[in-house]
Amino acid sequence: MSTGKNEVSAFFTMWAIYNKVLTNNYFHHNEIYQAVSTLLAEHFEQQPFTLLDLGCGDASFLTQALQGKAIKLYRGYDLSDPALILAAKNIATLNCKTELINIDFMTGMRQTNTKFDIIFTSFALHHLTLKEKTEFFHLANNSLTENGLLLVIDLMREPNETLPNYLDNFCQMIRDTWLKLNEDELTACIQHVRNSDLPETRALLSKMAKSMHFSPAVNHYQSNKLQFLSFNKKDTVSKKTSTSISSCLEAI
Repeated sequence: MSTGKNEVSAFFTMWAIYNKVLTNNYFHHNEIYQAVSTLLAEHFEQQPFTLLDLGCGDASFLTQALQGKAIKLYRGYDLSDPALILAAKNIATLNCKTELINIDFMTGMRQTNTKFDIIFTSFALHHLTLKEKTEFFHLANNSLTENGLLLVIDLMREPNETLPNYLDNFCQMIRDTWLKLNEDELTACIQHVRNSDLPETRALLSKMAKSMHFSPAVNHYQSNKLQFLSFNKKDTVSKKTSTSISSCLEAI
């Protein structure tokens, strides 16, 4: 992996802020990843499984949730070399076959021929457009084994909450509750939200997933705008009943 000085500097500047968010549990990572660990233990028990982590970052919290699980393969996609270097150190503690790839996760899913038992994504889906989210569910279905599991941790709008209202409400919540961040750090977080966030409601995500042959969303954890959802891939669908992305968008 090659890392330019500018990329490394920018990464660790934002990483220092994000680390503060994690340390103070502002995104409820402790509770969410405990729920992830519990779900995996109940769903797979001691059965070995393969996992694809989309936008894996340093994989630190998922590594904790995966401790003691029987993992045949962990594959992580991320666009940051510094994050992947950290991820390699964290995942090494699991003693499983590991593949860490610098690639946009949508491109990675389009290119892979491997089927996974679990596809996992955390705080990445809300950066995609509506059309990209629809394609995401299509690609995820194609990349899962029969009866595979899609796990999504993300920010979501409340029912009937518009995107402008979400942005105002979420940014105000950051200012009101992220008290350990200084003004520059708060400004950077709020700027990121306003420039990058495109969350949907849980109902709309569930509708998209259902159109791509997933079972409706199951909510395993929710706090404010943060939710942890799972989607079960249904049994193999015949070509006659397959749904195109364009027809799905028309239905939405």
